[in-house]
Amino acid sequence: MRRKISKGLSIVLAMAVAGSLTACAGADKDTASSPAETRQTASEDAGTEAAAASEADPYGPVAEEITLHVGRSEDTGATYLDGQDSSNNYLVNYISEKLGVKYEYDFSVPSDTYETKVSMAITSGEFPDIMVVNESQLRQLVAAGAVEDMSDAYNKYASDNLKAAYDTTKGISFSSATFDGKLMGMPSISPGADGIPMLFVRGDWMEDLNLEAPKSVEDIVNIVEKFKAEKGTTNGLVVSSKIVNRGGNNTYGIDALFARYNSYPKHFITDADGNIVYGSNTAETKNALQEIRKLVESGVIDTSFVVRDSSTCEELITSGQAGIFFGAWWNMSWPLNNMIADDPSVFWNCYLAPLADDGKYNTAMISPSGSYLVVKAGSSEAVKEAAIKTMNYQFDIDQDQGVSLKADPTDPYSWTTMPFSILLSRYDDKEGKALAALAVVNGEKEESDLAGEALQWYESYQMATEDVKAAEEANNLAGWAYVRSAGLLGQEADNMNQIFDASYSRTETMDSKWATLEKLEDETFLKILNGEASIDAFDEYVEQWNALGGSDILAELEALKQ
Repeated sequence: MRRKISKGLSIVLAMAVAGSLTACAGADKDTASSPAETRQTASEDAGTEAAAASEADPYGPVAEEITLHVGRSEDTGATYLDGQDSSNNYLVNYISEKLGVKYEYDFSVPSDTYETKVSMAITSGEFPDIMVVNESQLRQLVAAGAVEDMSDAYNKYASDNLKAAYDTTKGISFSSATFDGKLMGMPSISPGADGIPMLFVRGDWMEDLNLEAPKSVEDIVNIVEKFKAEKGTTNGLVVSSKIVNRGGNNTYGIDALFARYNSYPKHFITDADGNIVYGSNTAETKNALQEIRKLVESGVIDTSFVVRDSSTCEELITSGQAGIFFGAWWNMSWPLNNMIADDPSVFWNCYLAPLADDGKYNTAMISPSGSYLVVKAGSSEAVKEAAIKTMNYQFDIDQDQGVSLKADPTDPYSWTTMPFSILLSRYDDKEGKALAALAVVNGEKEESDLAGEALQWYESYQMATEDVKAAEEANNLAGWAYVRSAGLLGQEADNMNQIFDASYSRTETMDSKWATLEKLEDETFLKILNGEASIDAFDEYVEQWNALGGSDILAELEALKQ
């Protein structure tokens, strides 16, 4: 018999993961281009270890009582119960008791100084058993032979839930942490939904003006013109000076407009010949700049966007001076829900638009992994076992949002208050939870089938659907918003053309020259879009980009493919 975390938690998580896997099956599409298609993941190398792994209890006590020395990033915004802190709280204590492991923090510093602290520790050669590093630091440690191969430990001790979560990354996570066939770090997993831009439009205004759901750039132009003429808005599509962002979550960006023209700035993509190219430098991007420039010239995008920051854009939206912008799935909650307090009749719709010529929605996808948990070279088997098993618990607890462990439903919870400072989600996390909630709304499942965030979102959705003002007063609008936005991502998964980077790696030349290259790109693009420079400046920019180190970066990325 497998030893349970706790009866409630284990049942809850089994249902949550199963529901998410079923709901999001559509996300694995033939149109997706991924390194997983050409690189074998570490988990596939398991082979003969499979039988032994099946005998290990991923939630059982570690073979020997140990103290794990940990370096961690301190979440200064986290809240705790009275008398508790990051090293002594109900989450840490629970995991410690279950595994028979004590956690001692050799350092725990604020997130804004964490990378510097890790770099200092690496340079000194004195670092804890376990810490979380970025990709550059991982490569440095691997080259120095300073970290353990985690392949066997993962295959032996990882839970089915954690393995299923890594599977949702299409092999990208393990690919980024594998060196010479060895898994040298345990990757983080971020939700892929964060990288998919959505179009948000004032739904109450659309109803008043009998406007249909936008599908094309022309539809977006029409909505802007109608809002200006009939609603008195002086602003069109609200855009900030940060027009694109490789890391996603780009509220007030125009990534989606570029993608409509098969352009993916700031992403390293594969061209028709199988070579890695920089998406900002392609012919498609040059064309996209010309097309978007027309929107600026016609006033659909205000020329002042070049000096706008996100705060200025937010004010335009929440004050009712504009009614359309691109953002992330979570923008349906913030800042849009804030408007309901003043006027419950305000509501927003979200769309995947504009569509490309083939009728599908193009979107670049973010890397699922930006950090890596490493185990110091020379560590015992027990340390590696404890590392993986702690991750098992952290993943499950976060999927449940700590609900099954809280003495009181109002007890504070954050994944950042657990022992390891590594986010372990699912790449399809948000879509899966939203679709699970909608399945209950539509009578396809029972409420008892839901757990964790999916249950919270469902309850919020039901309450807000019945009385949005009451839900706002109860501070229970977020789930309602998330179901509507993330749910759309899940429902439209088969109509998306998801473009994965050929490589998400950061090379040596990037470390020294990327700031200069990015400044050149950003300034050139803004000048072209606002008319300060002609489109001819694009070709000059590409030439400069290559000369200043860009060509070296492309060569380095190609070498990493080998």
